[in-house]
Amino acid sequence: MARGNFGIRRARVTSKRNWHWSAREKLMIIMYYESGYSKRSTADKFNIQPKQLREWINNKEKLLNAAPYTQRLNTGARPKYPYLEAELIEWVKEARSQLKTVTRYMVQAKARLLAKKESYQANYPDIKNAKFSQKWVDGFMSRHKLVNRRKTTVAQRLLEDYVEQQGNFLSYILYRRNEHNYSLSLIGNMDETPMAFNLPSNNTIEQSGTKTVSILSTGHERSNFTVVLACMADGTKLPPVIIFKLKNIPREVFPDGVIIRTNPKGWMNESEMTWWIENVWTRRASRNNNPRSLLVLDSFSAHKTNVVKQRFREKKTDLAVIPGGLTSRLQPLDVSLNRSFKAKVRNLYNNWMSEAIKDYTPSGKIKRPSYSLVASWVKEGWDAIDTSMIRRSFKCCGISNATDGTEDTLIFDFNQLESKINRENLGREVEEDGENNDKENESESEGNDRNELEDDESELKDNYYEENEEQTVIQDWS
Repeated sequence: MARGNFGIRRARVTSKRNWHWSAREKLMIIMYYESGYSKRSTADKFNIQPKQLREWINNKEKLLNAAPYTQRLNTGARPKYPYLEAELIEWVKEARSQLKTVTRYMVQAKARLLAKKESYQANYPDIKNAKFSQKWVDGFMSRHKLVNRRKTTVAQRLLEDYVEQQGNFLSYILYRRNEHNYSLSLIGNMDETPMAFNLPSNNTIEQSGTKTVSILSTGHERSNFTVVLACMADGTKLPPVIIFKLKNIPREVFPDGVIIRTNPKGWMNESEMTWWIENVWTRRASRNNNPRSLLVLDSFSAHKTNVVKQRFREKKTDLAVIPGGLTSRLQPLDVSLNRSFKAKVRNLYNNWMSEAIKDYTPSGKIKRPSYSLVASWVKEGWDAIDTSMIRRSFKCCGISNATDGTEDTLIFDFNQLESKINRENLGREVEEDGENNDKENESESEGNDRNELEDDESELKDNYYEENEEQTVIQDWS
């Protein structure tokens, strides 16, 4: 009789992947483990060794601070004078806490001053010959995550733990995509953008030296409405919805391809949200068969009511909710589409203001554009958005990238861009006499005035949607 060792338990050898795990993938696996699974079951699910998982968990903080596409953690060169840098960074933080200006030249001068201390000369004999060049300043700023920034007129602060929240959100996206393998045509994003009937541009051609520049408007800056835009990761655009602040839909001829809604506030609410799910979101697939889909939303309160969540479950839609304050980095429509859409609508408004024959009210004001005309602008502006831009926008937010990590380099690095721009603008900073500094202050003041004008436009009803966002979001991993 043939004998066999069928009862012997053999050690299982895991197959090796043909690529390295990126920081985003490692964080996704860590989040899966922290949602209640053991190290062994997590390692088995993702075909890795438990030792790897333990190392990733120990390095979680470093992974959160690394770029999403990073495959190996590298701390870089260590500082040559660590104690001096520790005192220098404390000086920088104290100065900024008092809202004082700190320039690259000041950091360089302060480092040279600290190098003259006897304690540092005793610890570092060669510090007397240190030049503390601009290249050294670059390294110091990189090691301590410092960048050059232009003064802003309105504080635009990210969450203190935005890196961790961003990593958690992208990990959840990757987990859901690995679980359900959505096609790009079933990964969507929806957002409300407020607009006004008066949309003049803040810039115009004028004679050089003119002190006061006025721009004609209809005077209806406070008459607002909401435009609801939605698109899919493959470039598909869902019909735009306009919510006017009215009781009933006006008796005008509206263009095909745009949907008109009304309510007393002109804002998105639970009722409008459930209507949108039934009448717009169901168009994402042919024959209304409701395939398993993923929808990215911001944390606006009307998106997350129990009624809305239940309706999405009925439509087999998984929700990925962006934490409040991070839509400028994680929402495709906010990152690159809304601005382009509004610019196209504003161009149509400017053409109407300059060319069309307009009616006037009894008080002499220009009548605002009709509802049907505004609807035609919205349709034309949305139709003009390039589908390739939509696809790129999803990828630069990290939502539709290939799950094997080959497209992680497409995720946009906002911090790197800001550092590069500021370095180009301010890296050649020189000390000039008082007269030149006065000119620079005047130039900066003019720039701030322009920023204030641009901020006025974005304040329409953004505060309503922003104030109703939740900064802490718990994703549904079940």
